[in-house]
Amino acid sequence: MQPLSTAARTYFEQPRHGGALDTAAPDVVTVRVDEPVSGAILQVQLKVDAMGLIVATRFKAYGCGWLIACGAWLTEWLQGRTLAEAARFRHHELVETLDVPPEKLYCAVLAETALQAALLRADAAKPTAPAAIQSDQCQSSSSGDSYDHHSH
Repeated sequence: MQPLSTAARTYFEQPRHGGALDTAAPDVVTVRVDEPVSGAILQVQLKVDAMGLIVATRFKAYGCGWLIACGAWLTEWLQGRTLAEAARFRHHELVETLDVPPEKLYCAVLAETALQAALLRADAAKPTAPAAIQSDQCQSSSSGDSYDHHSH
């Protein structure tokens, strides 16, 4: 077993954002990814506000200490970021920050995979801009029609 780096040990021993958010809440996205060879499983949850800001994160991990450290670091890093900022995350940041050894690279890759899946799900769950614009236009034109009618 590869010993944890000092940075990884901190996240492993005191994991931040571990646990679960309310899966029934409409603003919570939950994804679970796995790595079949090792049996590692990582669940990531994001709570995203209407402006696309990640206001809460949680993770659960089944695997080695490196996976727990990667999940803890990732969810801490995501807290307070926008979806657009989160989309720029790459597993290399985990490798560099936690000093992940090559044989545990799959832990960092699994974290990136979970985030990408969560971002896709969050994007699919948010209302589309054209529908919101169309709704605003309908309201504007109906009140405008009413105003024009009374002014004649």
